[in-house]
Amino acid sequence: MTAGAEGESGPAAPEDEPPLIRRGNPPRWGSGLALTLGGLLLGVANLLGTYGPRAGVAIGFAAAVVTAVGLLWLLGSFDDDDGSQAVPLQRLAPGLAVTAAGALGTLLGLRLAVAGALGPTAAGALIPLAFLGAVAGVGLTLGALGVFTDGAPFYRREGFWLLCIATLVLLPTLGAHSLFDPWETHYGEVSREILARRDWISLWWVNEEWFWSKPILGFWMQALGMATLGVRYEPGGMLAATQEGSIPYPEWAVRFPFFLVTIGATYVLYKAIASAFGRRAALFAGVCVTTMPQWFLLSRQTMADMPFVAGMSAALGFFLLGAHAQGDARVRSFAVALGGRRLSLSAHQLVLGVVCLIVVPQVIYLLTRNLTLNVDPRFGLRVPPIRAVTDAFTFGSAGNCGVMPGNKACVTAAPVYPKVLPALQALVWAAALGVVLFLEWGERRARRLYFLAAFVCAGVATMGKGPAGLVLPGTAVLGYIVSTKRYRLLLDLELSAGTTAFCAVALPWFVAMWTRHGWPFVDRLIFHDMYKRAFDHVHDTNKSEDVSFRYYVWQLGYATFPWVAWVPAALARAQRDDDGGDEHRARRGTIALLAVWFIVGFALFSYMQTKFHHYIFPAVPALGLLAGLTAHATLDVGAKAATSARSSTTVLAVCGAMLVLLVGRDLALARPDQPSDARLLHLFTYLYERPWPQHLSFSAWFWAFSAAAAACLLATAFERVRRFAVTAFAVVAIAFAGWTLDVYMPRAAPHWGQRELVLSYLQASKDEPGPLVAYQMNWKGENFYTGNQIANFKETGEAFRAWLAARRREGKTTVYVVLLPRRVDALATELGEPKELVRLTTPELNNKFALYRARL
Repeated sequence: MTAGAEGESGPAAPEDEPPLIRRGNPPRWGSGLALTLGGLLLGVANLLGTYGPRAGVAIGFAAAVVTAVGLLWLLGSFDDDDGSQAVPLQRLAPGLAVTAAGALGTLLGLRLAVAGALGPTAAGALIPLAFLGAVAGVGLTLGALGVFTDGAPFYRREGFWLLCIATLVLLPTLGAHSLFDPWETHYGEVSREILARRDWISLWWVNEEWFWSKPILGFWMQALGMATLGVRYEPGGMLAATQEGSIPYPEWAVRFPFFLVTIGATYVLYKAIASAFGRRAALFAGVCVTTMPQWFLLSRQTMADMPFVAGMSAALGFFLLGAHAQGDARVRSFAVALGGRRLSLSAHQLVLGVVCLIVVPQVIYLLTRNLTLNVDPRFGLRVPPIRAVTDAFTFGSAGNCGVMPGNKACVTAAPVYPKVLPALQALVWAAALGVVLFLEWGERRARRLYFLAAFVCAGVATMGKGPAGLVLPGTAVLGYIVSTKRYRLLLDLELSAGTTAFCAVALPWFVAMWTRHGWPFVDRLIFHDMYKRAFDHVHDTNKSEDVSFRYYVWQLGYATFPWVAWVPAALARAQRDDDGGDEHRARRGTIALLAVWFIVGFALFSYMQTKFHHYIFPAVPALGLLAGLTAHATLDVGAKAATSARSSTTVLAVCGAMLVLLVGRDLALARPDQPSDARLLHLFTYLYERPWPQHLSFSAWFWAFSAAAAACLLATAFERVRRFAVTAFAVVAIAFAGWTLDVYMPRAAPHWGQRELVLSYLQASKDEPGPLVAYQMNWKGENFYTGNQIANFKETGEAFRAWLAARRREGKTTVYVVLLPRRVDALATELGEPKELVRLTTPELNNKFALYRARL
């Protein structure tokens, strides 16, 4: 359907005054409402059921999809008709079959790996191949639809190969090693409690009770992963399959959602760069970002940072795509012949469908907080089958409260503001969704839809780490508009629909938490964990370090290795404006946005008083894209280039080689207070003075990669081998990323986590049963890997001795204890001359924690 025939009624608007709200196709009230109500009823019934999250998540997803399709069907979104010939469904069948097979293979492989039926080596081969099969299937389907205007098959497109490289770098050993204490295990345990407590709003952590330190997105991602992939999230169940002969890997479940958002953000950034610089340059830029250590390391850390940065990066990528689109250009629609019907598919459904898939589950969940099944214990379901109730939730750890030492008794809690009913909140967010759908009902302009997608991604980033998810991309966009003087873009930003969509996506959980827990929640999350971190020292671990401007300059050297060689030239390029006339406006604007993105991020986090090495991460993607574009530009410096360009390339080659060797020296040589090997881990870990295992040394590897990168850089000074040298440098970066994730991380992980200790306990307790005690521990792995079914004595003394005395009276004399090795003397004293106190693990297995068996 053309832009001028979209069902407007009344007098035609003048051509120079387009309608404020573009009306779309005639609504399909009957079938659209039926699908929508069917999906909503399925979702409500699912949440009122008693079968638990494992089946509930899958059914809930199906309900959200049905509801989203119903809403789009109601809008007539599938009825666009541009006169093109419809593609028969049979032509799409091969691509759809390959996609389905790849997706099912990925799901099956992940479930088998989580259960322990598929070992790390087999899982590391089969899961990436299945995932890439699904990607190839999508490529086949898009090719059959005619999406690729140049007619090239998917396997000849740079975007496909970028996804292949990213997958083969990030995925093979994703779940093959322990979660890292304290953040991964901390957030993993909070996510496990979501499923065990069946509460998707209020978060629980045993040592803090209510957990208010981070927004919700990362916890939802992990909980959804655990429920979908079959993790035993019940107390004591996380690694319990070990006693049945299998070795489970729940790490696949909690990390895989983070891989997905990483891949998604990478591809959006690729498309944004390609729209200005072309696909080959975008491939270089994408490879550069993917192989920067802080990017690929945080892609497999279940922390709040990657969901936040991925959402922010995607928001800026979509903004660039919108800014580069022609003002009134419409999105392409692709017709599919399905039986006797013609269905139109376009980005309109994709963008609005994603909004629905995010908002609808939140609406349904809030609605069911005020509903329950009307069940009589003797006679079953009553009439009416559903009755209204007030919202109530549980204080305590499911299955452990009042049972395991360190856990308070469970009690039922009530909201601080009970009059602000969850059902009322659901109606507000449903209305907001309705406003977005109405405003975008007839919108088919590509620029507007890209900008709406940017608002949605900013909402996702805000769900990940708070207001910075809107502030940072908003500042970068403002810098772009000012530097390019494209102020008219402000009129195209879809501010009404965009801000409404942002609120509907990002705010429901924040509002629900405020109504339940009141201002103490706001004080902790907003003022303590956000405001005070910016202006004061919170959890500071850098008291002996230089935390001035130099701090993040130093860390960015490691965070961008080996691409650090290109960083100075990339920043210098960002200051130039020599790309020509108006035809290069997209390139100049892209460089301006990336420069503002990096400068604002670097300035903000350098100013902040609380500093961790990973706090600079939001600035890394911009720096990676700039460095990748600079490396790609070097490919085209040939014999016909200006003398100044050839000279600067030679200078870059020499200086870059020196810089990469300087940073490589830091990685390979130890300093007095810390071995060099730990510097990569310090890009995401906590307490940087923790000891490195004495038997591990990767110095030779760091020297080898540094030398290889430096040799490639020096070779770029010679025109005859320049293209080969730049490409070889990218290969070295890919190899370094793969080595770090597949060799360095699996070998270091046992010393920064507690997976191996808990496995050792489970094996030992098969022969000699006894409970596991966490003695003066607060490193979180002891809680996650046991499902919090552990005697938790964070502070010992009388309570611990009383518990031991009770066990003696019962004749239960064997206990297992996990602790820091330096505290074993204090443990022996409190045990009161035990018959035996034997260390069951060695420093070679774990050099930070130890497992002891005590016989009282």
